Amino acid sequence: MYRVFVFDLDGTLLNDSLEISEKDRKVIERLSRNCHVVFASGRMLVSTLNVEKRYFKRTFPTIAYNGAMVYLPEEGVVLNEKIPPEVAKDIIEYIKPLNVHWQAYIDDVLYSEKDNEEIKSYARHSNVDYRVEPNLSELVSKMGTTKLLLIDTPERLDELKEILSERFKDVVKVFKSFPTYLEIVPKNVDKGKALKFLRGRMNWKKEEIVVFGDNENDLFMFEEAGLRVAMGNAIDKVKEAADVVTLTNNDSGVSYVLERISTDCLDE
Repeated sequence: MYRVFVFDLDGTLLNDSLEISEKDRKVIERLSRNCHVVFASGRMLVSTLNVEKRYFKRTFPTIAYNGAMVYLPEEGVVLNEKIPPEVAKDIIEYIKPLNVHWQAYIDDVLYSEKDNEEIKSYARHSNVDYRVEPNLSELVSKMGTTKLLLIDTPERLDELKEILSERFKDVVKVFKSFPTYLEIVPKNVDKGKALKFLRGRMNWKKEEIVVFGDNENDLFMFEEAGLRVAMGNAIDKVKEAADVVTLTNNDSGVSYVLERISTDCLDE
C-alpha cells in the first residue's frame, strides 16, 4: 500500500504558469491527512517552503537544492551539504572564461556577480530575492556553496554538462534540472540520496513510496520508489524509467494518478 508521496515542483506539480491546480491541491491536502507528503525540488529551501505555505498554509518534509538540504517541519534543516571552498574555487575559475551565467547559494541566499537578465528571470521564476556581489568568486572560494547553477541555452548546457562532468567527476555531480539550468552539486548529493536519508529517518519502506517527476534530476528519486510516475511532459529518459506516464503538468497529471492507484490515504 502506498503511503508516502513525493512531488517534484517545476514541471511536475507546478504548471507552466508556476501554479498548482486546485484539483491537485485538493487531492494532496486529502493525502496529507492520513499519509506522508514530501516536496523535492532543485529550488532553494526558502523558495520551496514558500510554495508549500502559499497552497497548503503549512510546511512538509522537504528536499531542496536537488538533495543538498533536507528540512523537517518539527526540526528545521536536518541535512545540509556544501561544495567545499577549494572545489568551488576550481570550478569557478574554469567556467568564468566560458562566458556563461553562473550563480551561487550561500546560507539559503542567492548570489550573482552581475545584475543581468538571467538572475532576474531566475528570481522571478523561483519567487526569491537575490544579492549582487561583484566579488562572488572570492566569497565562494572562502565560504563554499550549497550548489552552483549555470544558465544558458539547452544546447550549450548539454555541451558543458559533458565537459564539467568529466573534468570534475571526482568532486561534484553535474545534471540538468530544467532545459536551461545546469546544476553542480556536491559529489554525494542528489534527490535520491536525500530521499533515502529521509526514508531512514522516518522509517518509511521503499515499496510505500510514490515519486512524481519530469526531469533528469528526478531519476535519482526513482531508485528509491515503489512506484515511479513520469509526467506527460517529462523528458524521454524519465518516461522510459517510469512505471506510469500520466497527463502533463498543465492537465493536473498528479491528481489523475493519485485518484487511480491503490492507497487508503484518500479515505475520509
